[in-house]
Amino acid sequence: MLKTKLISFYKRNPEVLGDMIKVAQNREIGYMFEDGTFGKRPYILENEGDIFELIKKGAVSFHMSVERWLNPLELSTKLKKTQLNELRLGWDLIIDLDSKNFNIARYTAKLIIDLLTGKEIHPIYIKYSGGKGFHIAVPWELFPKEVTVPKGDELIKEDTKNLFPELARTLASYIAYKIEEDLKKFIERNWDINEIINEYNLNILPEQLSPFHLIEIDTILISSRHLFRMPYSINEKTGRVSIPIGPEDINSFNPEVADIDYYIYENIPFLTEEIDQKPRLEKLIYTAIKWEAVNKIEKERIRATQLKISVEEEVAKDLQRTKIKFKGKVPEKYFPPCIKNILNGIEDGRKRALFILINFLINLEWSWKEIEALLWKWNDKNPNPLRERYIEYQLQWHKEKYGKGLRYLPPNCSNAGYYKDMGVCNPDEICKLIKNPISYPLKRFKIE
Repeated sequence: MLKTKLISFYKRNPEVLGDMIKVAQNREIGYMFEDGTFGKRPYILENEGDIFELIKKGAVSFHMSVERWLNPLELSTKLKKTQLNELRLGWDLIIDLDSKNFNIARYTAKLIIDLLTGKEIHPIYIKYSGGKGFHIAVPWELFPKEVTVPKGDELIKEDTKNLFPELARTLASYIAYKIEEDLKKFIERNWDINEIINEYNLNILPEQLSPFHLIEIDTILISSRHLFRMPYSINEKTGRVSIPIGPEDINSFNPEVADIDYYIYENIPFLTEEIDQKPRLEKLIYTAIKWEAVNKIEKERIRATQLKISVEEEVAKDLQRTKIKFKGKVPEKYFPPCIKNILNGIEDGRKRALFILINFLINLEWSWKEIEALLWKWNDKNPNPLRERYIEYQLQWHKEKYGKGLRYLPPNCSNAGYYKDMGVCNPDEICKLIKNPISYPLKRFKIE
């Protein structure tokens, strides 16, 4: 049924196919099947026929890289950061907004657009995600060729293309910081705080509510080879198309116009225009870098809030059963493949890995002393170890939060910014039965 709808949609809107092929140039493409799994990566789209062939094979949605590559087919999970830098031509700033509430997402998008246009950054592109969010894009052509960044106690000039994903995270964190107060006031004007906490099952007190408990800016968490939904790809959960919209139309946008059965091509660009190279983003970049240098703790607070995962009822029940079955600390032999791969040492995603490990271990009844010992052992295995001060800060932050009764789970298996992006997801048969690494020990215990 969905296959028929997709073929009908793309045949009815041939201009859509042209835009998809245009934006796919020099990008890695991912395609998703109806069961939520991705096809083999890397992949590219060369012509309109490729799209129809993939649909016939069962593909339902298409995703593209934030980065632009010299030859996307040379990409591999085995490549080191230096090798990725050699292949990378550039990258767009993609601000990926995902919310529990569409109106909050729409207002967030408006605040970001107003912030960027107020700094004379143009063109800015925006598209509806097909769900409850938006994707805002600032094209690579607006970046300066080089950026001077702090490295230890020195300032070093770097090729901007090599500063992904770090600079993207810095920009996204700064933008989040700049809009937070206005977004908080908007939420307080329009919702009862206690009601919204209950509605979305937030494990916080009213005075702890941050706007970023209700909206995620995924850019803060991305890594290299991160994909996001292509323009004109369907959102398989809603049946709506991820359509470009004019920035001036954000306030009046109605997601129902994106229904796959009724949408008609409007010729609104999204990274499909020819743009002259003009470093209009340069001033914002240096402002964000300076802010980051002065506000390390503030950046980490925003990141920590973005990392907060809703406690799924099924996962929470598995955790309770795990504690009953193991009657204490869960041994390492019961850890899932992703956690074992992280513990063997990784090159990219070390900070996200640290968050995963701390919350995985504390939920499985490891003591803080045991966790700390394992983390130092793990950090020694990383090709580029994290700074000791960063690990100490994260441990202290988590101890304080857990001491106040707050609980965090590691990210769910399906969370695009983590295990698969980090190259540590090598699922076995048990992994097919779980939604979160926390559930793995219980399932393995039952099999044994």
